[in-house]
Amino acid sequence: MRSINEKGYNTELLSKERVCSCFQPIVCLRTGKIFAYEALIRGVSPDSQMIISPADLFAVADAENKSAEFDMICQRSALEYFKEFSKTTDALLFMNINTSLISKDSNNFYDLNSMTQQMGFDPAIIGLELIESQAKSSKDLVAFVNHYRDTGFLIVADDFGCEHSNMERLIQIHPDIIKIDRSIISGIENDAYRQSILKSINSLSQMTGSLCLAEGVETMEEVLTCYMYGVDLFQGFAVAKPSFDLKQLEKDTNAKITEMRDIIKSKMVSFLRTKRRLTGNIDSLADWLVRQISTESLDSMELVFQEFIVINPEVECIYLLDKNGIQLSNTIMSPFLQLPAKSYVFSPARKGTDSSLKSYFTCFEAFRIKRYLTDPYLSSATGNICRTFSVKIFDTDADNDYIILCMDFVEEVIKTPLS
Repeated sequence: MRSINEKGYNTELLSKERVCSCFQPIVCLRTGKIFAYEALIRGVSPDSQMIISPADLFAVADAENKSAEFDMICQRSALEYFKEFSKTTDALLFMNINTSLISKDSNNFYDLNSMTQQMGFDPAIIGLELIESQAKSSKDLVAFVNHYRDTGFLIVADDFGCEHSNMERLIQIHPDIIKIDRSIISGIENDAYRQSILKSINSLSQMTGSLCLAEGVETMEEVLTCYMYGVDLFQGFAVAKPSFDLKQLEKDTNAKITEMRDIIKSKMVSFLRTKRRLTGNIDSLADWLVRQISTESLDSMELVFQEFIVINPEVECIYLLDKNGIQLSNTIMSPFLQLPAKSYVFSPARKGTDSSLKSYFTCFEAFRIKRYLTDPYLSSATGNICRTFSVKIFDTDADNDYIILCMDFVEEVIKTPLS
């Protein structure tokens, strides 16, 4: 008697004849090429020829205690469907591995080696997608990864950032590619927190020699935002939906890549022009403001600073330091910033604050210079990312006496929005 699951699907679905593979492209918009195809398993109903979802297939396999055998059927299906197409493409093949089944004692621990050899695949073109959080044994997962990496396979960390992704395991498996989960990508163009998390993951990937892949991108806005923050690879409906027809999929995807690269180029040109205008204007802005400053009446400068910020909205705030790094003025904030009424974490520094350890002050002793632009950092005034441009202003009536003009420029809005 055939076993039936709660939806009425039977174990016949798990046979090789009832399983097929479709593919979704992974593209590199920087190079304009299709980087890889991920194989996605589907089932075909023996009665109606309906396509059965992978979730239902795996539910049947789990209920019948056939998960390990079915996992190997899925991998064999992907290789068989991709074999002929692989002769005409440079794209890689990504296959999902059920990490909950990885065990050093299991019979199929090394079966992928023999399977790929039999079909004539070079392991270097195959990426093994692992959801590290689902692995039952960290030791077995690491052994699996080390074995297949040494054999030549690529290691892909899937769904990173989803639920209980384990940073320790990520460090242990050293993936070649980190797939950032849709939960982080969704709506990222309007979410500063998601953008910050993406930047952190991308920074981690670069420091560990991995590529970042934005998974599940559905809109061009998500693609643009991820690209601007350094993501290399993209997969999702914004690029292409999964398809059984690899040749047509390749044609349609290449056309989509061209379209997306044109949009990105236009955006990048606009972004770079804006950035060039800002960085090119910093010196001239500082020169103009320096000419307005009178060391004899510093208290009267606050109104000048306020007027200056109104006509230069890229400036977040302005303040003055003495030669010991002590703030001579209150911090004059941009009226365009939506500052909270009260904050104990981020708030503008007041007159008398000691800034002698800040890089925009210590730079003058370290480099013997008169002007300095800092690297981006977290503003303690607003919680945004800013840069500080500091300028020494010498008192013409006093030998070696000077004050320091500081202007903070908004690099990236995170905590405090602009109106």
